[in-house]
Amino acid sequence: MRQLTPPATRPDSAETARPVGSGGGSPPSLPTTFGQQGRGGESLRLWRRGLLWGLVTLALAFALRMVEWPCWQNPEYRLGKEWLLATHDAYHWVAGAEGFGLAVGHPMAEMLRAIAGALHTSPAAVAFWFPAVLASLVAGIVFAWVWALGSMEAGVAAGLLTSLAPGFLARTLLGYYDTDLVTLFFPLLMTLVPACWAMRYMLLPRMILRRLVAGTGLKATPDQWRARAVEHCQPLGNPLRWQWVLLLGASGIVSWWTQEWHSVFPYLIRYNVILLAVMSLIMAPRGRRALLLLGALAYALPTLGGPAGFAFSLILLAAGSGPGRSLRRLLCRPSVLVLLWLGTLALLLQGQILTTLINHANAYLKHAGDVKSTGQGATLVYPSVAQSIIEVQDLSFAALFPYFHPWMEAAVLGLLGFLLVLFRRPGALFLLPLAALGLLSTRLGGRMVMFGAPVVAVGLTLPLYWLLQRLVRADLRGAGAGLLTSAVLIGLLVVPFVDMIQAMSQGPMINRRHADALTRARTMTPEDAVLWLWWDWGYAAHYFARRATIADGAQHAGPSLYLPAAVFATDNARFARQLIRYTAKSGNEPGNVFKNLDGAAAQALMNSLRSPETPLIEANGRLFIVVSFEMLRLGFWISNFGNWNFETRQGEGGALSIVTQALAYHLGSGEVQLEGSPTVIYASSIGVFEETGVTRRNYVQEWFDAHPRATPEEQQAFLSQRRNVYFLFNRVTDEKLVMDEGLYNSLMVQLLLSDPQDPRFSPYFKLVYDNVFARIYEVL
Repeated sequence: MRQLTPPATRPDSAETARPVGSGGGSPPSLPTTFGQQGRGGESLRLWRRGLLWGLVTLALAFALRMVEWPCWQNPEYRLGKEWLLATHDAYHWVAGAEGFGLAVGHPMAEMLRAIAGALHTSPAAVAFWFPAVLASLVAGIVFAWVWALGSMEAGVAAGLLTSLAPGFLARTLLGYYDTDLVTLFFPLLMTLVPACWAMRYMLLPRMILRRLVAGTGLKATPDQWRARAVEHCQPLGNPLRWQWVLLLGASGIVSWWTQEWHSVFPYLIRYNVILLAVMSLIMAPRGRRALLLLGALAYALPTLGGPAGFAFSLILLAAGSGPGRSLRRLLCRPSVLVLLWLGTLALLLQGQILTTLINHANAYLKHAGDVKSTGQGATLVYPSVAQSIIEVQDLSFAALFPYFHPWMEAAVLGLLGFLLVLFRRPGALFLLPLAALGLLSTRLGGRMVMFGAPVVAVGLTLPLYWLLQRLVRADLRGAGAGLLTSAVLIGLLVVPFVDMIQAMSQGPMINRRHADALTRARTMTPEDAVLWLWWDWGYAAHYFARRATIADGAQHAGPSLYLPAAVFATDNARFARQLIRYTAKSGNEPGNVFKNLDGAAAQALMNSLRSPETPLIEANGRLFIVVSFEMLRLGFWISNFGNWNFETRQGEGGALSIVTQALAYHLGSGEVQLEGSPTVIYASSIGVFEETGVTRRNYVQEWFDAHPRATPEEQQAFLSQRRNVYFLFNRVTDEKLVMDEGLYNSLMVQLLLSDPQDPRFSPYFKLVYDNVFARIYEVL
């Protein structure tokens, strides 16, 4: 690529854009056809071809997504005619689209509501199918990026590589309607125009190096002098052309709007503004720095100021025209530019952006506990939920690369190739935050790996395209080389991994019977009832039950984490009832329970509620507790959080194992044997969940009941044969859980497994719904 430096142009010059080719190292062709005279037909053909290949990319990406569809042909994945969704947060947006919960009015919920209304279907149905559409749009915008960076046809492969990247694929499968889709799409969309504008009117890094060499007085080679002569032979064009100003302003408005979608965008848009300003300072051709700094404001002010900032873009429309020379001269004066950029800096630092940035960063760091203020200078340290959330758990550096592409070697080559793209196409600097976030998955958690997908795709595609340009004959160095690039990459790096899509499909995040129980709660509980269930299914309860919950995906830290965990992890039903009623007496606001308490006082409160001497607490309102077989899989974390001690700032979870191998068991004797192993385990207890009910055998209790006169020696002989392990078998889902005694005796297990009339529970909880795999109790 050879960008040309004009000969000492005035800041108010309004040159015409130079023609752009499509072969060799020529500049990107996507944005550079504006206002070119006598080339209307050629430009139209270019855009038609781009539209065609863009649609091909969308169609292929969507077809890849549909490879997962056969995995959903399971009746357990539907509740009635409705497909269950694949992620917890999806139910947050669906409930918001239907007018319930904190998501009401959020763009993610409003998008669901609008599409469902247009298609005359339900928001839940849209949430199931729409991830395939949004993921395909991400592939489409990556195609546009590669087109802008150099090759239209090669962009097809880049889009598909992004769509297939495991880190992105895992979070955008069917039913996975969540912000991950837009957190990748918007950074690519909102920076495409600024990147194209920068590449059109700014110098390449090698040109800057050439300028630095010339400034040192070192003797230039003949090739360098010829290059300088070429650089001065044509003008670069007018960076304030009205099409550019409008596109930059529109991109700024989109950037400003993204802050309504996700908390990551306030930081990304500030990086974009700073980058564009720095590029305008450092990479400007001679005599054009003021003009580029002025043009950069067409993006910066709408980005930071919204519609009010867009008004400045309208002023630039006049300044960029021929009659606007005097206005252009005024705005390009150093003093005026300094004032304008000082105002931009004020917008950049407005509010508490730095404090918010630190808080968000801390949310992804793995602490042993979360420190929360309880008022009057007192603080409490709660267990940290981040330890238990898979998507924010750290990745090792070696484990990072397969999330970019199934072949680690391809991922490494993609990252190295991206460095070459940065050197040859400075507009790729706008993708640098995505690369950084992807690599920071080693500290910020696994969900960040998806940001590296387009970076690796660009790094694989463009260097191969440039290499092939040197190998094929001259008439194939444009579209031909691009098509060959896509064919090679799709054949080598996409097709072999199509089966991976089905392998990664995980089905719904909620069991059909659990969802059915929550649906029944809508008619079996009053509208002002509060449900106590583990926070993972709080959003699902909002959607299915339309009831408030003690915790959910937005309220799962500090007291909102500890209180339900303490209830589910305890083996003391009276304490659980006391804690629930005490919370209700505090307005069902977990934060109020520990108001003005330090660690010692909070632990004393818990001890008081555990004491049988403390009278039963009375509080208004009807409260319900939901237990399910699904919840037991999280037993270690729930018990770890629930056994938290505020003074020692530690918790201890029960032992739990989810067995994936085949197991054989004998209910009569309690023998359990791993398939292919001669070892036999004599379990303390076995529980078998079937459609018709639960079969419970407690072999230790049964033996002691049958041998009331056994001597201590006989008792010890019997116990020495029994392992202190408890098995639960789900015959419907084929799940097999093994746990220790502490976890087995916890409320989350016993309320699901035991007779509801058991005197341990009946004074405090009354069963109102039971479908074997999920139960709802009213708190008495």
